Formats: sequence, C-alpha cells, structure tokens
Amino acid sequence: MARKLSRYHFASPPVFDELSGRTRRVVFATRSAELRVLDEAAWQLLTAEPERLPGDVVEDLTGIHLLVDDGEDELRSVVDENRDAIDALDCLSLVVTPTAQCQLGCGYCGQEHSARWLSPHHQDAFVRQVARKLDASPYREVDLCWFGAEPLVGMTVIRELTPRLRALAEERGCSFGARIITNGLALGKRIARELVERHGVASIDITLDGTPEYHDARRGTKSGSPTFRRIFANLVALAESDLAVRINLRINVDESNWQGVSPLIDMLARAGLQHRVACYFAPIHSWGNDAHKKALSARQFADLEVQWHAELVLAGFPGRLVPGRRRIVCLAVQKDGVLVDANGTLFHCTEAPYVPGYGEPDAMAIGTVDAGEDPERRTALSLFNDEVRAGAYNCSSCALLPVCGGACPKLWKEGIPPCPSTLLNMPERLLLVLASHRINAERTTPTGAGTTTATTTTAS
Repeated sequence: MARKLSRYHFASPPVFDELSGRTRRVVFATRSAELRVLDEAAWQLLTAEPERLPGDVVEDLTGIHLLVDDGEDELRSVVDENRDAIDALDCLSLVVTPTAQCQLGCGYCGQEHSARWLSPHHQDAFVRQVARKLDASPYREVDLCWFGAEPLVGMTVIRELTPRLRALAEERGCSFGARIITNGLALGKRIARELVERHGVASIDITLDGTPEYHDARRGTKSGSPTFRRIFANLVALAESDLAVRINLRINVDESNWQGVSPLIDMLARAGLQHRVACYFAPIHSWGNDAHKKALSARQFADLEVQWHAELVLAGFPGRLVPGRRRIVCLAVQKDGVLVDANGTLFHCTEAPYVPGYGEPDAMAIGTVDAGEDPERRTALSLFNDEVRAGAYNCSSCALLPVCGGACPKLWKEGIPPCPSTLLNMPERLLLVLASHRINAERTTPTGAGTTTATTTTAS
C-alpha cells in the first residue's frame, strides 16, 4: 500500500552532528508524540520517495504514524481517536474550589474574590452527586484537583471533603489521587506534609512570576504586601523535603515581567532545585478581562520561551521540550468531569468561576449541586471535537492538533485563538532535544503526558 508523510509532523532545521559526522534532523510525529532523529538522506527520501526507505525504517515510521496510508483522512482519524478516548475514559475528574477567597490581588486575574467557603450542605450535595456519577459509569479512578481562588485558604473544606470522596472511590473499587494548584503563600512545611500524607496530594503547582522585583509588583497581597520571599522559601522547603510529590512551577509572562524569568531560573538553579522542580511558562491570556492586551506577541513569547528552555536544560532541570499526545483536551469535553465552586455552582470549565466579566453571575454554569446538571448547557463546549472535525477552527488544518487537542474550547468560542507557543517554536525545541541528547549522553523523553523516544534513522 502506498504511504505518505503524515501531515501531523514537525521537523528541525538540518544540523551537522560532529560526533557522527552526519547532517541530521529531529522529527516529531504529533499523532504519536514520538521523536526520531533522521539523517538528511533519510529525511529527503521520507519527504519525496518514502517507498525507497529500507523496510525496517518504513515499519518503524509507520508504527509512529509518521508514515500513513496515502488515502487516509488523518483529521478524521485524530478526532475519532479523541472521541474514543473520551468515551473510554475511566477516570472521573473532579475540581473543587473550596473557597472564593484569595490572599493575592494579581492584576491580570479575572476573578472577583469573596469570603465564602463550600458549605456543609453543599458538600453533602456534591458527595451525593459524585456517588451517582460513580454508580452510573464503570470508573476505575477518581482524580481530585483543588483549585482556586486560593484553595489553601479553604483547608477546612479540604480536611472535611477529602476523606468522604476517598471513601466513595474505595467503596466502588476506584483508585484515588489528588493534586493542588496554589499560589504557595500558605504552603508551609506542616501544610505541605498534611496535603501529601493525609489528603493524597501527589502533585503541587506553584506560581512565581520572576524574581522579587517583578513578582511582587504583580502578585502581592490585596493590601500590597510582597509575597515572593515567603513563596520561594516554601518552594525550597518542599523541594528539600522527603515528601513523595511532583512539584511544578508556573511562570506567567507578559510585557511587564519577561526580563525577570532568566534571573529566576538562575535563582532556582542556585537553590539546587533541578532534580525536584519542573518549570513551565504561560503567556497571560484573557480571563473575562483584557489581560491579553498586555501579553507579549505570540512570536516574542515563543522566541523567549526557547531561550528559557535552553537555560533550564543547561542548568540541569527536567525538560518539557515537546508535548505528549492529548486526546482529551480539558474538563469541558468529558462526559462527567465537573468543577464545583464555593457557592455550590457547577461548571465544566476551570476558567469560569468567580469571573464577572463573562456576564450574568454564573453565565457559564452547567447547574448546581442541589438541582443537578443541565445536559444542554454542557454542549456549549463539549461538542468541540465535532466542531474541529467540521472545520470550525484553525485546528482542523494544524499539525499540532494531536498534541494540543485544540488548547481551549472557550477561547476559540470567544474569538481568541489559544494556539500554544509550540506552534511557532517547535523546530527550535527539536534542536534543543538534540542538544540535550548530547548534554545528557542519552536521550530521554520530555516530562509530559506520554513517553517520547528519540532514535536515529539512517538511509542505506
């Protein structure tokens, strides 16, 4: 059967490898999220005459969907795989914002915070709803994410709700896992240990927006007090602890703080956090407000991000150079995944709670814990894959689709393309893969959703 180069790929520029004496390219097959290092002769055959490649090479590249049948409708294949993954999902995703309160007054935040916590009545109703979801479908896992506002301000709710949700999972033969996304201000040693050892938290995301002068100008308390030193100290203590927990550091970036990113990477390296902390960068985006107007251009951010990733590689931090296959883009497309806010209101988008910029209160809600969910309100975002298949968004013609999944259905509907930076800087990222391969002597995959292997293919 005739084969062709898949539309779903990226390739690095050619680079001469002094160790092998060959000119090579790194090729990323996004349908499988697999990497291959090809010599230039193999690449030229792949793009022009793939039938001339050696049989074992054809078998390998077909196996990773870099070579595909000539008549295949690849968009349909990718969307069908996404739909199948959603239909077969055996993990119930729960997001809980235990409070509407937050200590910080970040200028780019679209939320309106208030002194409200998820009440015992709403906790009871939510537990009943989760029980119904578990009884109605053959789930094998419950994934609980504590989110905000700032979830650590709601520790009382975390202490009350965790054992009840864990018990529900165990009674139905499901595994239970938890994670938390926090500003890190209240993440002292005692709280960190409690989260991991008592509440099953296996992953913690913390945010720092550069070195103190940049971070504190953006992420101070509502009264204007600085927060960097305390958050950084909590991060270091967590990294130095014996707790079995993944630590991710998010660095938000716009035109006012990008100069503080490289110095922050240096601070992290000097603190010896290379083997415990994984860093990632996020451009400021619209959150029911005009925060995106202060963002760097997509090109500026993409170029800077490559520089920052190179600095991370050189400093010995784990790399996130290429993404994994992303069949389920977010909570919005799942059948049962749900977020409950401190008012007992239900959403299928983590961006929606406490954001008055979206119109009427709870304009994006899909129900309440008392009344249940409105199935029709779910379809506002849940039909995203069908819309991609129909060509409604640029995703339908984009080589990145298998690994970004479309990024954010909500932003597409708002007319703000949420295309990730990898669309612009993937070739440079692939060169970094080759560089890190040389630095580390052997290539292992970037941390991400899947395992990605780089092997060398030559043309005979």
